[in-house]
Amino acid sequence: MSIDLKNLKLVPFTILACVIMQVVVSFNVFGFLLPLSIVVWTVCLLSFIVVLYLYAREGKMSNYGMLWVSYLFLILLSTTLLNGTSLKLLSRIIVDCTLFMMLVSYYQHNIVYLIKCCNIVFSGIIYLNLALMIMFPNWMFAAENVFDSFLLGGNYNQMGGRLLCGIITSVLCIKFDKRWVINTIGLIVVSLITLAIVGSMTALSGIIIFTLFCLVPFARLQRIGLLSFFIFYLFFQIFVCFNGEGLHNNELARYIIIDVLGKDITFTYRTTLWELASRLFADSPIIGYGCVDRDWYVNHMTSFAIGPHNFIWGQLINGGVLLLSLLICIFIVAIRRILTCFDRMACVLTFGLCTLLFMMLMEVYPLFLVLYLLTFIYYYPLIVEQTEALKNGTSETT
Repeated sequence: MSIDLKNLKLVPFTILACVIMQVVVSFNVFGFLLPLSIVVWTVCLLSFIVVLYLYAREGKMSNYGMLWVSYLFLILLSTTLLNGTSLKLLSRIIVDCTLFMMLVSYYQHNIVYLIKCCNIVFSGIIYLNLALMIMFPNWMFAAENVFDSFLLGGNYNQMGGRLLCGIITSVLCIKFDKRWVINTIGLIVVSLITLAIVGSMTALSGIIIFTLFCLVPFARLQRIGLLSFFIFYLFFQIFVCFNGEGLHNNELARYIIIDVLGKDITFTYRTTLWELASRLFADSPIIGYGCVDRDWYVNHMTSFAIGPHNFIWGQLINGGVLLLSLLICIFIVAIRRILTCFDRMACVLTFGLCTLLFMMLMEVYPLFLVLYLLTFIYYYPLIVEQTEALKNGTSETT
């Protein structure tokens, strides 16, 4: 009896669950979670080998996939040959990202099912995280570090990106079945409560903005909002984040940020981090420094915060102009693909990515979260095709 791997349900669900937990859950917060962390990593590693074999047998790769492989290879090249930084962190990133991409490509004939699986896993983790925080308020003091004591991302500033991706996944599932709106509302409420408890204002603002955008009733107004929000993101990145501490000398910026917005001109010392990042970038602008870890940031930047707290500066440190150029190409390929069937859900999905980028003006979330949303954007035409087939009562597309 032969087994049709492409029609299995439990296998892709298990792999997706392990990959998402690997990225979203911080097992190192509590010592007793170490065995579970080892199990999840082992499953991911074994799955990577098996799926790589199955993927290689098909002998085809999309332009989107080739660009991501080039992206990861460039980081690997910069890390090993040019800078000699640790491979421990990079190995996990490569396994998580490539395993997810290969799995989606291999099971793309049933991508609707994969999205539902991701929704179930994300939702379960998000609900569990808040439940633990409420039922056991003293659980944080059992952690190794009280500043990195949250199951969802470790540090409270890391929760936002994970919560947002869970909400976006649930919103996308509404396209398949309207009943998913109940779960979406639940995730939004739980996420807002969670972020209000821990006090992550950037993430809280991002999720509120995304929620309000989803409630806009007119498609044309949504598209205008999407374009405006993206232009604002570019403006902020170029004229604020790239300015670093030079922002302090800009009278217009001081007026808007301090007098109008009532904010700290340093954005809680982030301008200092951006300034330090710019100096590091100036020393290695082409290839960067590779996949650097916490110790490297402490030695080369500062010890009061880890990393540049800005996604674009993080990319420039990891791989310089070459890496950022590759990432821009990946974005262009994915966006051009979704524009072929740009309905309201496509607009919401793209706005979700913009919201993640907006939140990453102040924080650096795992690369996997960016890849996660971009992959569903790239495969959105296939999602539309399969959704229509399911609604018409026909079999899954092949």
